[in-house]
Amino acid sequence: MRQVGPSEAMGHKYPEWVILVVARDGQGKPNLMPAGWGMICSGDPRLVCVAIAPGRYTHRCIEETGEFVFAWAGEGQAELVKHSGSCSGAKVSKFEEFEIPTAEPVAIGVPLLAEAAVNLECTVWAAYPAGDHTIFVGEVVAGHLPEEPVATLLNFSGKFAPGAPAVEPE
Repeated sequence: MRQVGPSEAMGHKYPEWVILVVARDGQGKPNLMPAGWGMICSGDPRLVCVAIAPGRYTHRCIEETGEFVFAWAGEGQAELVKHSGSCSGAKVSKFEEFEIPTAEPVAIGVPLLAEAAVNLECTVWAAYPAGDHTIFVGEVVAGHLPEEPVATLLNFSGKFAPGAPAVEPE
């Protein structure tokens, strides 16, 4: 092993799943952002977490409403990831601008992403400051899969490729 700087070592995390976070502000306007730092963090209770910088509009939305959708991007959403990550929802209505197909949630007031591989409806269980980000821990209150399995999207340092298609457990 050779020693390198922490930033260089952390830069070798790829490939990673692409997480899309959907939230809405206090007036009901939905927003979407791709997040590189998200994961399942507990099985009982069912919890996911995502790290979001306090300056992000999505951060404000989650603080205002206490809910969000945690979605694994589907293989056909690479362009959506690129476009939605290049502008702020505070300035652009991303759902209108990018004509994002949605589905109705069952437990919270945040739209689901119709083309995602997985959608998890979440309510904020906890929020922790972590350096230059806040870790939002969401309790999963409902889950959704597409009618036909969709492969999850993988990020290879800015290049995207589908992972294995989702399959139903036996």
